[in-house]
Formats: sequence, C-alpha cells, structure tokens
Amino acid sequence: MRIAFSSVLTASLLLFGCSAKGRIRNHISPNAGAYDDTEGYAVLSMLLGRANQDTNAQVMRINMVTHVESVNGTHSLEDCMKIPEEFRQAADDYERRANTALVLKKKFTLRTSYDLVGETRITGSGLRNPPAIGNDITGKAPGGTFYVSPVGFDANHTHAIAYENYLCGNRCGWGGFHLLVRNAGRWEEAKDVNTCAWHY
Repeated sequence: MRIAFSSVLTASLLLFGCSAKGRIRNHISPNAGAYDDTEGYAVLSMLLGRANQDTNAQVMRINMVTHVESVNGTHSLEDCMKIPEEFRQAADDYERRANTALVLKKKFTLRTSYDLVGETRITGSGLRNPPAIGNDITGKAPGGTFYVSPVGFDANHTHAIAYENYLCGNRCGWGGFHLLVRNAGRWEEAKDVNTCAWHY
C-alpha cells in the first residue's frame, strides 16, 4: 500500500511539474530575441542605479523581459508626451524596438546585486532558487520589480529614450519615460523637457 501511494504521489508531482513548466514557458515567444545593446545597458544601468536608492532593496529585481509598447495608449510614448524635435529619431527607434519583447541578459553595471526575474526563470534545466537573503528580511528582500524597455537612440547616440516602471503592489509603484542626452561621455536626464511620469 505504501509503495503504491508513493508511486502515485511521485507521478502526480512529475506531471504537475511538467504542466506548470509548460504553462510558464508559453508566456514568452520561443523565438524571442535577446537584448544585446551595450549602450542600452549603460543607459538602463544609470536609470536603475538611481531609482533603486528609493526602494531600500539590497537585491534589485528586474523583469527578465523588456517592456512592450502598448497598442491601446496605456503607457504609450506618443500618447504620454509631446516629443521634442531633437528626440524624434530616438522616439522612432524606441517605438520600433519596443514592438517586441526581448530577453534581458546579466549585462547591467549596478552597485547593488540584482536578479533577473519573470516567467523565463523556469525554462530548460528547471527551477532556479531565489537569492539567499539571510535572517534579516527587512530591507534585504526586494519589495517590487523593475520593468524596463529597450533604449531608443538617435543616429549619433547623443539622445536616448527609455521606459522604466517599478511595481511593488496593486497601488504601489511609479514609472515614466526618460529623455536623456549624452554629455561629456555620460548619460543624463535632459533639462527643460516635459516628460511623462506617474505614481500608483
């Protein structure tokens, strides 16, 4: 009796594990490309590094898949703000890149430890263990997740546009579009430009 019960339990767990894995895989297109833009990671690293100071998280959570531009106007660049003429090329490039979900890689340069999370954590070899956070969970376990877009650039890589969103609950979070300029080899927020930002 005990052997029969163990066999049924083992078979159930295996079947449940396989079906759950398959369900999670279906959230991302099997032929989704990877985000490989080195300059894009530099821009996103600057934005995330600055933003994480407000979260008090020692392990930053970044969604593994890039934000996709909404077709119904929600969080859409064009519906959110009037694009300044000097950012028109960057806006066009942003909208082209944000049409498709891309898988982020561990190419961020951040002072804080980070983890790429999301549906694609369960693929291939199986479950991945969460990062160890020790006994003191307060201030160490991240309270939310960052969602970022590919970065749109103009032809000379002097202007850039990126989307960043932070969600920490149903009514907790903030985000916006960032218009950036390259100054003395470093990226910084454009001054005297009306941007689009929100709080939940």
